[in-house]
Amino acid sequence: MSSEMLIIVRAVLPSFTIAMLGFMLGKLDSKREMNQKTISNMVYYFFTPCLVFSSLHKRSFDFQEFAVIGGAALLLIAVMTPVAFLFKRQASVQQNGYVLPIIFMNTGNISLPIALLMFGNEGLAKAIMFHMMNILVLYSYGVYLVSGKSDLMQFFKIPALWATILGIIAATSNPAIPGIVSDTYSIVNKGIDVLALGAIPLLIINLGYSMSETKLSTLKTGLTGAALRLLAGPLLAFCLIYCYRFVGWTPLVDGMNPLTAFGFRTTEAIIIINASMPGPVMAYLLNVKFDNCPDKAASMLAVGTLGGIVTIPLILTLITRYIVTG
Repeated sequence: MSSEMLIIVRAVLPSFTIAMLGFMLGKLDSKREMNQKTISNMVYYFFTPCLVFSSLHKRSFDFQEFAVIGGAALLLIAVMTPVAFLFKRQASVQQNGYVLPIIFMNTGNISLPIALLMFGNEGLAKAIMFHMMNILVLYSYGVYLVSGKSDLMQFFKIPALWATILGIIAATSNPAIPGIVSDTYSIVNKGIDVLALGAIPLLIINLGYSMSETKLSTLKTGLTGAALRLLAGPLLAFCLIYCYRFVGWTPLVDGMNPLTAFGFRTTEAIIIINASMPGPVMAYLLNVKFDNCPDKAASMLAVGTLGGIVTIPLILTLITRYIVTG
């Protein structure tokens, strides 16, 4: 087995195992007694904000680097939006929730382990920056799409937004605080870390549970939507990083300091890796929360994650040959 395939199998296999447990639970629960909306609300209001804060506050935060990486996430989302809506119109689908698994990327439970295995802690830190921007837009613009509410105040009610702000403040400040306050803060952080660990498993179990009701009629839509996400994403990312090189944001210059060059190439690789991901499980969570075609979203996520086992190793090979050593 190639090293690229081994990396992706290690990253994806745990997610598939957890999803299968959710699928089995769905098959056993013939009376559908499990309340998916309750679980979705718990993840939305508690577990995901804890995951965001836990990912941010422990690491140093470079605003310039975040602008480059976060800007890439914004650009990829912006370009994929009209593509997804065009596809939605072609598929004759009315609900806006249909486009979420196409526009947004699974930048959490798949891409973070890949970034760590390929580039170490520096790659993980960069991947978290991309992940935060993707999540922030998903829980603002994505919520607007599926809820249909354009009230600006709704944006400020998004828990993940405040978790991001507090996480950045905690990462960039080091105030002198009394011992008892510091001890209390440490205890609270440990509680937050525990809740953060539960976010991804709950999301994946909920997805697997929903997949137990997936009909064959929705798989065709899932196949085409997932293919669009997996093929258009990396293509756009490769174009973007060459634009970055052209404008000098990630320059490729002979004789550059090796550590600086490695940092730029790692940034480019992380952007491409994340753009190559299938749709996020959190997009399905929002579809469930707002009752916006969750069955179609579940189908796209299932097919996309399966397809990623084939496409992501190919992208990793291209990154190794033409980006990291290019």
